[in-house]
Amino acid sequence: MDRLVPASFLLVAILVAGCGSAVPSSSAATTPQPTPPLQPTLLPLSAEVAGIPDPGDPSVVLAPQSPAGELELGVERNLVLGHCGLISPIDMDGSLWDPIGGQDGNGGTLTEDQLGELISATPVVVVPTDPNTAELRTPLGALITLARHEGPRPYFLCD
Repeated sequence: MDRLVPASFLLVAILVAGCGSAVPSSSAATTPQPTPPLQPTLLPLSAEVAGIPDPGDPSVVLAPQSPAGELELGVERNLVLGHCGLISPIDMDGSLWDPIGGQDGNGGTLTEDQLGELISATPVVVVPTDPNTAELRTPLGALITLARHEGPRPYFLCD
């Protein structure tokens, strides 16, 4: 039994030394790690640009008229916003599309000029990013995220 104690101690010392080499040194722990790329910023849109009417607001309920299957993921499509911009129906691929957020193209708040594009008939480019989401880009670089809306939806009346 006396011979087992030193042998056990030696075995434990070897295991501890071996395990200690797997622990990162303090200098390795402070090495900066690469930052993952940022996702595009999605900022809320003002009601004047993307509002959905509340019950009792003057509005009309519209259903989609476009044929299903007309969009391809990742393929740009030219579109002209309706007379009232983003509060006009965006009818593509058998669905209406809701503007759910946006940014100025650099991750910031939309500029006054970009807001001006979004309240009138403006030529834009739309790219579906997945079956239920698309990105709309204006001539001045605003990026608006659109979400597929199932079925009819109310729209403000616009003059």
